[in-house]
Amino acid sequence: MKAWLDLTVAALTLVTLASGLYFAFRRFGLKREKSTFLDLRVDAKVVDTIGELLLVSITIQLKNKGQTRIDARTRKDVQQFVNFLYSDSGDQCEHAGTLKIRAVPNPHQSCIFDWYSLQPIKDICILKDGEQTKSDLEQINYLAEFQNPPAYQDTDFWLEPSEQYDLQVMAVLPSGMYAVKAYFLGKITIPGEEEYWSHTQLFSLKNLGAENCPANQI
Repeated sequence: MKAWLDLTVAALTLVTLASGLYFAFRRFGLKREKSTFLDLRVDAKVVDTIGELLLVSITIQLKNKGQTRIDARTRKDVQQFVNFLYSDSGDQCEHAGTLKIRAVPNPHQSCIFDWYSLQPIKDICILKDGEQTKSDLEQINYLAEFQNPPAYQDTDFWLEPSEQYDLQVMAVLPSGMYAVKAYFLGKITIPGEEEYWSHTQLFSLKNLGAENCPANQI
């Protein structure tokens, strides 16, 4: 009788343990598997000099490190916003892949600063569709090649699991210290929950020809 009772207790313990593991996997394992994980990095280098100006290549690297496809956000996802796919008190993005470039002023004494203390660079020349226009460096669309201008505004872009893209933005800038911030906006899964990634990088542009400039992450 005692042996039968011990066997029953052991069986019930095993069933309880298995059930706990199953529900833990369902709650945490599958939820994590369905989550999105994007590795977003930014790099910059001087390619050439144009008089006193520098031709700069900025590379935005996107790598899907999760098990779920990542889709770029479209206008259908944010019908409540007229001009921006993302907007809060500190940041606004017109594009699913938005790049911002801001100059770091030369301080007269030691100081600590962050991205939001830097002023946007405005009223500069932008070459768009073969024509010059005045704009700023706050809403650069680094996924523009995945659009069909001028008829379509949305970006038709996605990353499959383990897929990687290296996107380039070319700019002509004077020597100095700059901060760049890259954003990638994914889908809005449910109201109040959205896929959002950003990465800020600090780099120095010097008139050194085609030598790479080391970048320090901030």
